[in-house]
Amino acid sequence: MLTAWPTIVDHDSFPQIYDFAEKNSALAKNLYNAALFRIRQVFCGWDKTSRTDNEKEAFEEIETVRQAYPKFNVRRVLSYTALEKIMRITCNPDFFSGLPMQTAQAVVRKACDDFHNWLKASKDYKKNPSKYLGKPRMPKYCKSTRKSFEVTNQDAVLYRGSVTSSSAVIKLPSIPKKDKVMISGLPPYEDLRQVTIKPYYGKYILTFVFENGAPPCYPDLPEMAGVDFGTGNIATLACTDGSSVVFNGGVVKSRNQLFAKKRAAAVSSITKGTYRKHTQSQHLDLLSRKHDCQTNDSLHKISTAIVRWCIAHRVGTLVLGVNKLWKQESDMGKRNNQTYVSIPHARLRWMINYKALTAGINVIEQEESYTSKADVTMADPMPVYGEEKGKPVFSGKRIERGRYKTASGLIINADCNGAANILRKAVPDAWKNTKDFKFLAYPETYGYWNLNPKYKLTA
Repeated sequence: MLTAWPTIVDHDSFPQIYDFAEKNSALAKNLYNAALFRIRQVFCGWDKTSRTDNEKEAFEEIETVRQAYPKFNVRRVLSYTALEKIMRITCNPDFFSGLPMQTAQAVVRKACDDFHNWLKASKDYKKNPSKYLGKPRMPKYCKSTRKSFEVTNQDAVLYRGSVTSSSAVIKLPSIPKKDKVMISGLPPYEDLRQVTIKPYYGKYILTFVFENGAPPCYPDLPEMAGVDFGTGNIATLACTDGSSVVFNGGVVKSRNQLFAKKRAAAVSSITKGTYRKHTQSQHLDLLSRKHDCQTNDSLHKISTAIVRWCIAHRVGTLVLGVNKLWKQESDMGKRNNQTYVSIPHARLRWMINYKALTAGINVIEQEESYTSKADVTMADPMPVYGEEKGKPVFSGKRIERGRYKTASGLIINADCNGAANILRKAVPDAWKNTKDFKFLAYPETYGYWNLNPKYKLTA
């Protein structure tokens, strides 16, 4: 099992690592573009009788390699092996620019993988165009001045005082041994697989990838639960053990609003008196970095609390509600659209996915059309939107925001009804043994103070 451990690096906290990242991220960007250039030129000029100057240059390099290796042969889509050999034989200056060799090879491989993935997506698009928002585009050159790169455990080493120590000295290529860099707060894992360095709003994220033992196993998890995502209630769960819970998303919502307000004011001030609509500055980087860190913090706490709640309630199957194009085709009015679309539900869903799988919980993503309108107590049918025959009729209805009235007159939480229906849509017999749905009326609530108890004010 692999575990990622990120930390933010800037010039004040880790000057040696920051300088290393500045230098090599620029070199990685140049090498990626050089590799992608050769892949694109060979692909586009393969069948041409009259080639452009760039295409001629790429094919001349292939002929140079063939002179050294007569049996060298390439296809229209350059493989990583062929491209690396071209780089080596021609002594490509970007390939031998000073990047650690393992890192340079990883950058070249990344360019090849991106191009091959585009070809696979293009082929699949012809068969299933409905799966895509548009026709896949050929990978483009990196326009940024910096690009992410990897340093393998052959070039990056951690020296710990003991196996359980949370601090270690990191060794990176080109950093002198006398300039020891101490990293604290690391998990007590021994096996470092690689270090990934990624540009992050004027700074860098240094991510240690460790390989540790098997994840904790919870074998007795017979229950199931459905998850409904929203705005005010960012996630609502309904469990077959007769319990429900709501996770309040007001903090994420208010932080998004404050960030948008501050950023708009800053952009307006910076671009005042010009025709520019977009700009970059250290202040904007600071705003974006702070907002992203706060959002990640909130989503990590919410997703961790959801998985812990599932373990406490012995949930072995978790069904996440999701709708295709639910953000792109949102039609709830200008104000509600801004609020809903800005909440990163996909990131939260991804966090829940990997944390639940680590705990041994099976995760299912279920299309959720009509789950908020159907009455779970009456097992109303829920067709897929766009595939229904005639207008569907439901037994209950939502009487006001947050409240749903069932066919029997029972008033339950509307989001809990949606979560229960999401589970029922994936597992039709999930509620067959449930006769009393009153537990959906009064769900347990997790708010900001539940997720951040140490900040709670006391009288």
